[in-house]
Amino acid sequence: MLKFAYNDTIKRMLRVDDFSTLGVSTQTLAEEAIWGERIEEAIALVDYFHQEMRIMHGILTTWLKDIMRFIVQHGGPSENGAAIAQALIGTWETYPFGEALRERCKETIRASAHDALLADEAIDMLDRMRLEFKVPHDVLVAWVQNLLTEIAGRWGEDKVLESILETHQSIWGDRYENWLKMTPHERMALTVEGMRGGHFSGERRRGDMTLRDDGDRLVMVMELCGSGGVLRRGDPETGRAPHPVGEHGVNQTPHDWTWQKTGVHWYCSHCAIAMEWLPGRQKGRLLRPLDHVMDPKAPCTWYVYKDEDKTRAYHYPRTGVPTLPGAPGTGEDWRQEYPGGS
Repeated sequence: MLKFAYNDTIKRMLRVDDFSTLGVSTQTLAEEAIWGERIEEAIALVDYFHQEMRIMHGILTTWLKDIMRFIVQHGGPSENGAAIAQALIGTWETYPFGEALRERCKETIRASAHDALLADEAIDMLDRMRLEFKVPHDVLVAWVQNLLTEIAGRWGEDKVLESILETHQSIWGDRYENWLKMTPHERMALTVEGMRGGHFSGERRRGDMTLRDDGDRLVMVMELCGSGGVLRRGDPETGRAPHPVGEHGVNQTPHDWTWQKTGVHWYCSHCAIAMEWLPGRQKGRLLRPLDHVMDPKAPCTWYVYKDEDKTRAYHYPRTGVPTLPGAPGTGEDWRQEYPGGS
């Protein structure tokens, strides 16, 4: 059931539905509200959907600006690295993606009571708003991949880690700063939000995913991940092929920060770094482990543990983090390609 609530921890509205709807695209719920003539609910969902997309757009543009600054500063002496990076990415940050369509959609919704044609028009505007974000989203994700590839090719694979660590706080550190102050359900809601309207996950690229409760942990399964998954598999909505990686687009040497695997796209390596490798070294605990699978056709599965002290033991060795004393050993083998998912 849909539930909006102001979250005191992150200081904004957050969808905290139960699992029957939390993994359903906000776009889909907005469509249902429009058809059902629930005007205020529909308008609130349109605003929230735009917010979901805008937040992730801001994360990606921040990341790109930081990578560009890293490249400029490491390419030779320069006091203008930050200014150059801002000049290169500034338009992407400020361009009003979806704003005009959002307002027109809301106006049409208000006028659509008992008018099926206007309802259909509002729904069409809603989808065009999604596409106005989705197209640059996929370009920005590919751009991150290409720039990290440039770093690996010019200065070696360890420089990719260095670059991601330099941008960590402004992207993931701030977003998850108050993680432990949130309930497990709120943590899952924040997690789902990023991959739902933020990254357009799912075969329809609308943000659909499957959620389940395993007792000790909450589980999010994306079929497919809308960022790294689309890079690796291609876009099922348009038929676009996988993004070409080139000679240096995946790692050739296994690292703890690539789950001790080779062939990991540089874009995907940030999940190992930000969710497992770095928090494990800073705090001795993993933030939000996931099952990365080399087969691009496989789902991507993430875990939010209800008690982080009870994170299952198999998550730790793959990023070289010492296993927390008392971590349950439940039979999964971390060396298997897909140890925890089902």
